[in-house]
Amino acid sequence: MLQSIHDKAKGWIAYAIVGIIIVPFALTGIYDYLQGGGGKLSAAVVNGEEIPVKTVQNALLQMKQQFGGKLPDGMDEMLKGNALDSVINQTLVQQKIREGGYRASNQEVADAISEIEVFQKDGKFDQATYENFLKMQRRSPVEFEAQVRADLTQQQLRESVLGTAFLPKAEAEQYQALRNQQRDVEVFTLKQADFQTQAQVTDAQIAQYYEQNKAAYMTDERAQLAYVELKRGDLATKVQVDEAALKAWFNDNAAHYAQPEEHITSHILVSVEDPAKDADAKKRIDALYAEIKAGTRTFEAIARADSDDKITAEKDGQMGAIVAGDWGPEFEKAVFALKAGEMSEPVKTEAGYEIIRVTAINPVKPQTFEEARAVAEEDYRKDQAEKAFLDKGEILGRVVYEQDGDLAPAAKETGLSVQQTDWITPVQGQGIAANNKVRAAAFSEDVLKSGKNSDLLELEDGSAVVIRVVNHEAATQKPLDSVREEIRTALLAQETRKLTAQKGEELLKKLTETQAWGAALSATGLGVETAVEKPGLVGRTDTKLSPEVLNQAFSLAHPTASKWTWGSVALANGDYALLAVKAVKAGDATLGADADVIYSQSTGSRELEAFLKGLRETAKVETHPENL
Repeated sequence: MLQSIHDKAKGWIAYAIVGIIIVPFALTGIYDYLQGGGGKLSAAVVNGEEIPVKTVQNALLQMKQQFGGKLPDGMDEMLKGNALDSVINQTLVQQKIREGGYRASNQEVADAISEIEVFQKDGKFDQATYENFLKMQRRSPVEFEAQVRADLTQQQLRESVLGTAFLPKAEAEQYQALRNQQRDVEVFTLKQADFQTQAQVTDAQIAQYYEQNKAAYMTDERAQLAYVELKRGDLATKVQVDEAALKAWFNDNAAHYAQPEEHITSHILVSVEDPAKDADAKKRIDALYAEIKAGTRTFEAIARADSDDKITAEKDGQMGAIVAGDWGPEFEKAVFALKAGEMSEPVKTEAGYEIIRVTAINPVKPQTFEEARAVAEEDYRKDQAEKAFLDKGEILGRVVYEQDGDLAPAAKETGLSVQQTDWITPVQGQGIAANNKVRAAAFSEDVLKSGKNSDLLELEDGSAVVIRVVNHEAATQKPLDSVREEIRTALLAQETRKLTAQKGEELLKKLTETQAWGAALSATGLGVETAVEKPGLVGRTDTKLSPEVLNQAFSLAHPTASKWTWGSVALANGDYALLAVKAVKAGDATLGADADVIYSQSTGSRELEAFLKGLRETAKVETHPENL
């Protein structure tokens, strides 16, 4: 286990690590470790390494959770394939990591974990909170920290690929010109509504459609849940505040209520955004320091004119009161090494190179119990409620796991009651079942089919629940008569769209031949040339036209001086658009200040995609989807 975690972490990767807490360790084998292993069927073999079926099933479960635990009709097989591909790609990446010797350091792991908010207390990492949280989740700190390391290590590999991406200036300018290109477009839209009276659907067509799409006409699967809920708020209201206990607690935490030591600080900063320019930055800060020491310029004058911290530069470099724990370790080390009235030599910090001056030091100012009583009592209640929540949560999670066929023993041991929900579906519920996490657990294989208690589910509102299914109704087939009108409406819409598109294709052929709106439209009786939209020049992100029309306009070939380019596109609402591109105006190829970042990111994404594709193409992969 990590014994020491930095109070402040600089790693942005912690946002990704939060997912490790919320989502089961599906792709790392830790799930199987906690569950005692699974079957020996393989979903795939990647370069001789077997991927257990359970690993892919866990990945599929995560995907299902995006839909509240139930897949839309027709998506099951597709998502099985996606889950299998995802796990195969993950395995290939892990193999590449081992081959390349990538490994996150202990310090990087510590920084990432310390940044996770659920492990913090009063804004700082707290070891006890960390251990208790993992204990409630039945997770080993050793295994969790190994997973954090694996995630960070994988990011190292990603960054190494992304870092190789570049785009030549000529290609960037060409792409910029295409982005800024404009086209002179005219559009005529056939309205689906004009063809509704022509569409007809027979009873035979309805019956045939019903037989071919029975899966789409099922009642919702339903379940009723028994549950035990643990609420922080309820625990806080039950905390008895004894004056002697409160005073003792305050005395133990008196430092928390004291105004900490403050170092009134000013600085001059030369930032280092590009590591390749570190030497230039060091040379510049040394020159500024020499001017101060020589007396040719004052600290304040240099801070105003030369500091890269433009906010403090307006105040002669004054940063105000610096308190320990709020800043980077290198900066704090330099500040707290100075006495009042002292100035540092140039030092390297997290921000770059700095000259730091401390003008005054305000000592720690403690508060008396009477001064802090109101805040201390509130904190005491929260602290006691949190301890009770963790204790009861640990008991609740343990008992429902040990006696997974009943909630009553867990309720009795924690002093809570077993409650019951109304009927819920995989996508809808009330009370605790309004939470996606609860519904996903309710319709999971272990809870629904195996009849087991769920794991302890910590919800976003500060409560935690365990559930089990007490009643279940499978989805059943709806009779044809109950959905006849629904099918009729759907088929009429299909037929209307088909008729609209057919007329559109006929018009497109005439427009291509005549090169004029008038002749083609007047012959149909559908409209005249005045109904044609003429927005003029439009860009790729213009809002004058619908996205479908705009995309089609920029996919058509360039027109010539004597011949427009014609095209058509079916719209999402069932209408059908015909369009003409009259002229193309070349775009400005000038690259903006942020062009390097934009194009590097875009190119990097393609490089990473190509890297993964290359791993897959050169790997020996056997898949066994029939085992899923």
